[in-house]
Amino acid sequence: MPTDFMPPTTDELLTAVQRLGMIVRCIHQKRALTDIEKKPQLNFWLLIYGMLLDVAVLEWCKLFGTDSEPTHWKRVVADPDRFRSDLLMALAIDELRWMEYWQDMKNYRDRHVAHHNWDLSIIDHYPELTLALKSSYFYYSYVIAELRTRGETRFPADLDEYCARFAHQAGEIGRAALAATARFRERVY
Repeated sequence: MPTDFMPPTTDELLTAVQRLGMIVRCIHQKRALTDIEKKPQLNFWLLIYGMLLDVAVLEWCKLFGTDSEPTHWKRVVADPDRFRSDLLMALAIDELRWMEYWQDMKNYRDRHVAHHNWDLSIIDHYPELTLALKSSYFYYSYVIAELRTRGETRFPADLDEYCARFAHQAGEIGRAALAATARFRERVY
């Protein structure tokens, strides 16, 4: 453990849990909607799909992007080297693949979500969110274990299981909502 490590407060851990919850719910909701309608025609839905992606990336970067973020994993875990090693093993990737993914997410956040950029051509692809989801599950397991030692029990022990239920419900709601707007045609371009 680094000598300058200060264990996170319970409030800091709860903030990390809230951010992790936001990431995984945004990803699962976006996936549920996309499974129903890949390319919606209404700007209403295009905005929602885009915002779900943007919020997922923005929140993920608060936890995995810049070390100085208060909820970045390096500021929360006692043994960063062990955490990184275990994270890479859980994701079944090496350090190079992690750095490429991290850069892809950070570039999207920096160039498309967080900062103004006149050059719209820089977004030639959108980040794939599977590693964001899996890394969030991993970080959550660490944070929830620490919260359990402090007597905090209001959050699910298994985020993956919670997300399966959330995704199912998001699919049901998404089908109803998309069906309810199917009769509309875009009139405002």
